[in-house]
Amino acid sequence: MSVSHSILNGAPSIKHRTMANNMETEMPKAFRLHCERSGRDQAVQPINYAKAADTPSFVISLDFEMFWGVAAFRSLPSYRRNVEGEWSAIPRMLALFRKNAIRATWATVGMVMCRDHAEWRKIRPEPMPTYSRPGLSTYNHDAAAREHPTLFFARPLVEQILATPGQELASHTYSHFYCGEQGTTPEQFSADLACARKAASALGAQYKSIVFPRNQLRAEYVALLPQNGFHVYRGNPQNWIYQTGDVVPGGLAGRGVRFLDAWLPLSGPGVARPTACNRMVEVTASAFLRPWSPRLAAFESIRLERIKRSMTVAARTGGCYHLWWHPHNFGVNLDANLAVVETLVSHYNRLRDRYGMQSRCMGDFAGLVVN
Repeated sequence: MSVSHSILNGAPSIKHRTMANNMETEMPKAFRLHCERSGRDQAVQPINYAKAADTPSFVISLDFEMFWGVAAFRSLPSYRRNVEGEWSAIPRMLALFRKNAIRATWATVGMVMCRDHAEWRKIRPEPMPTYSRPGLSTYNHDAAAREHPTLFFARPLVEQILATPGQELASHTYSHFYCGEQGTTPEQFSADLACARKAASALGAQYKSIVFPRNQLRAEYVALLPQNGFHVYRGNPQNWIYQTGDVVPGGLAGRGVRFLDAWLPLSGPGVARPTACNRMVEVTASAFLRPWSPRLAAFESIRLERIKRSMTVAARTGGCYHLWWHPHNFGVNLDANLAVVETLVSHYNRLRDRYGMQSRCMGDFAGLVVN
């Protein structure tokens, strides 16, 4: 039985429980203390693949990147606190998920899984990505990764994800590969995925799902996923303001609509159903969970009500509500951000009891193709 199968069915392997117990010397103090205080796991029931697509579902996926995911757009001084905060945020999220039997998909940049800078230097795809904008390449950050390893490498966090029942380790490519950028080729993408599989394999894990960095979906790249061992990917909402991923139609006006959509139902409830086509299952995203902001705290109840109403629509109609965010979004204002998630999890619990809504990983829908 593969490790990914055991994780999806709530039974972490002895190997991964041992990893979690042996990582004290590698992890920052806050992370270690949280691990020592964690409560008992709540059992997670096995998945019936035949029923997964026909039951109202609540899906959470997290894009776990450390600094690799923002290196092309942020400076270390300006974003350091967010990334450092992941060492506290992820254990607390896992504890919340475990307590409430929440299944979640952790789409993790493969570079994050490297033990250190030296190991990272040894894993290189062939061919390497050739972006028309060279500054996008994560391979440019050699010196920063060597000098600040805890901002780039977080293998102990990945080990704790693997050791937590109901959590799926998925791919966010190896290098945070930008499929929508000019200069890349399908061959480079496949080489990157081979490195991602190697990094996961070193942890005893096997992928089922993938999330494209910055939601840059291209049909010719999606077509390569089955031959690279993937069965499920996160799709973009079909509303015009989201379907092109990080490229926002309408410039500033489009960005304004995206921003307001977090509070007002401009794009609708975002409810969809997982769909299988060409040996792949698309689990469409419903909404990005924006981080809590003190400047917008007065409007927080409106934002939460917007999400809860959409979740309720999914529960009543047998649809899927798929919420996603980045752990580094929670690296600051952690208590306030976790309070938001707790509120949404509590609402899910009510929908589960009333309508039979189920918490699912993205990989839970792989059976639509595999079976």
